[in-house]
Amino acid sequence: MARNTSIAQGLAVAALCLSLPAAAADLPKKGKYSGHYGWTFIGQVQQLGEDRTVYAGVVPGVMFNDKGKGFMHKARVDCTLYNDVNKGRANATGTCVVTDADGDKIFVEWKCSGVMPACPGTERFVGGTGKYKGITGKQTFQGNFIGDTGAGWSDWKGEYKLP
Repeated sequence: MARNTSIAQGLAVAALCLSLPAAAADLPKKGKYSGHYGWTFIGQVQQLGEDRTVYAGVVPGVMFNDKGKGFMHKARVDCTLYNDVNKGRANATGTCVVTDADGDKIFVEWKCSGVMPACPGTERFVGGTGKYKGITGKQTFQGNFIGDTGAGWSDWKGEYKLP
């Protein structure tokens, strides 16, 4: 009977290991991805006359890989934001920290420019921790604001490379 219990415990451990998220060894050294993250603006808004508004703060949210798995899927995203909207045209810059379920981080710099409520732009990976240490890559994105609600989403598409 003890032998059957040991076999059953071994099978249970194997099943658990097979159901865990991909480890660093499973992450390809380079790849392409697309994803989106929803966010809510938290910060300060300053009116500079009738046609100009400046936003400074953070836009935290969660990233979802469009494939439903893989690179940055279900990762927390914390971005800083400085957005100068003058006569309906946004000019924004910031940085992001993307944190996966293991606590490993990707560092991002970004900028965008466009007619509100959209702000298309570029991003680049500038480093990371853990399995992302030394990551590089470029992507395009579009930030989308939902009216004056302080909420929105961003669509990201690009590629990454690990050392």
